[in-house]
Amino acid sequence: MAPRLKPFEGSATDSDHKVFFWARLKLTGIYVGILALILLGFSLVLFQSVAHNLNDADEGDFAGPDSHHHFVQHTLDSVQNEIVLIDVFILIAAAGASYVLAGYTLRPIQRSLEAQKKFSENASHELRTPLAVMKNDMEVLLRNPSPVKEAVQSTLRSSIDEIDRLSTMAKDLLTLARSGIQTATTEEARVELKALIEKEMEKLEPIAEEKGITMSFVKAEAFYVRGHPSNFERMILNLLQNAIEHTPRGASISVGLTEENKQAVISITDTGSGIPAKDLPHVFDRFYKGERSNGTGLGLAIVKELAEQSSGSAMLESEVGKGTTARLKFPLA
Repeated sequence: MAPRLKPFEGSATDSDHKVFFWARLKLTGIYVGILALILLGFSLVLFQSVAHNLNDADEGDFAGPDSHHHFVQHTLDSVQNEIVLIDVFILIAAAGASYVLAGYTLRPIQRSLEAQKKFSENASHELRTPLAVMKNDMEVLLRNPSPVKEAVQSTLRSSIDEIDRLSTMAKDLLTLARSGIQTATTEEARVELKALIEKEMEKLEPIAEEKGITMSFVKAEAFYVRGHPSNFERMILNLLQNAIEHTPRGASISVGLTEENKQAVISITDTGSGIPAKDLPHVFDRFYKGERSNGTGLGLAIVKELAEQSSGSAMLESEVGKGTTARLKFPLA
């Protein structure tokens, strides 16, 4: 089993922070430069207007030409000094505001890049693990000059299991990559949840029966929501698979469909081992796996992302030793 992945802290490197720091300073400089040009133009127009009005003043109101000239020059100097002081004050205040605004502008990009970096690190780790297992098993087999049939079969079975795991992970990654594109490029439809849930339960009935697990669906009226039918199918399928995986032989899984505050609520409850409280805040994180999990760590992340894209929400309640309840909520159509 691959080691449990915990949330990364400080995934962005120093070089990433430096890039954003200089980009922030550059944006600040651009904002201040634009404001400086506006202030310069405004100040020149104001100064010229004041100078023109003063020069047009009637010299008869003064004792002589010299006193008129002295008054005009003194007034212009005072206005010029005041304009310069006001401009400097505005530029300093604008520089601070621009720095804050630049940080606000860059924050979504920085978060996106950090999330992408974290995702790449996690994906790389998860993809390396099964490859390392297969490589190690094959190296052990090759070092044996005359391996027995059982050893060869064991190695092949282990490699097939790891290949299946890689295949599942690749499919999950493709689902995450395509989900946003599908939402943006395809039209939503009116989806009837009752029939859709029954259809997904029928798909997994043989797997549940093989484990001796009883699945029951609390019959409800037909609730309609808007979204992409394939998204709802994938969400319910993932939650049912998760419930079957963590429910012991002979236990039961119950599925419910109700209405709450003009929302359709899908609940899937198992009587499995439950999830420790320390893991609950992270169960929807990509690649996060609890100690009892041997999946890819992407199933619940896919559920959460698809639910949010369908204007809904996903939540999980669990108690160790008693079981887990997963809920999906969507606005009624």
